[in-house]
Amino acid sequence: MGLGATTVKHVLLLLNFVFSVLGLALIAFGIFFLISAAANAVSIGENVAGGLIIALGVVILIIAIFGCLAAIHEAPVRLLIYVGAVVLLILAQLMFLGMSSHGTKDGISGSINEGFDRLWESERNQTGALGYYESWLQCCGVNSSEDYWIIHHGIPSSCCPENKCMDTPSRVFKTGCKAAFVKYLDDKLLVFKIVCWLLVIGEAVGAVFGWLLYSSVKNQSRRNNAVWM
Repeated sequence: MGLGATTVKHVLLLLNFVFSVLGLALIAFGIFFLISAAANAVSIGENVAGGLIIALGVVILIIAIFGCLAAIHEAPVRLLIYVGAVVLLILAQLMFLGMSSHGTKDGISGSINEGFDRLWESERNQTGALGYYESWLQCCGVNSSEDYWIIHHGIPSSCCPENKCMDTPSRVFKTGCKAAFVKYLDDKLLVFKIVCWLLVIGEAVGAVFGWLLYSSVKNQSRRNNAVWM
């Protein structure tokens, strides 16, 4: 092979090594997502997102390892399969990015809304159901502190810093817990979005280099056959 083909091969190996590292990072992030969701009774969305992120990381890792082996052995069929798999992977990641962008806005298929509706019903019957989220997210009520006035309920101490309201309205958290929870999910998913966009860009380059190496191997094979004819 000429120097150009060798360079393409080395770049492809380097890219797939980077993909492997990012795939492992996604798996670790997905596990973190699941662990942090363990104490969350509001929505199953975190568990679903964590599972999808882990699955995506595993697929990326497998394709990256396959791409390394295909490049090392310079196998045309494997290189062609690799390019096709990367294209499908890019489409899947773009779909995941769309889901992560609109998922929290839609309440992750309504599960966040339903979860907070259940908590509010519990709060109406027994004070303190929202306390964990109010202290954790520094929020008050489902939509705002006015939720408590509507049901003629005093503002709980969990709606204030250090659980001390001191009969001072200015100390009450202004944000509702539903909005605060959505922001919390958005902030967590931001890491996923950044890694995913880096992967999409890198994989597009990887697919191009994979195709270049495939074409080079096929051309070399034709030239070798022509010499023997």
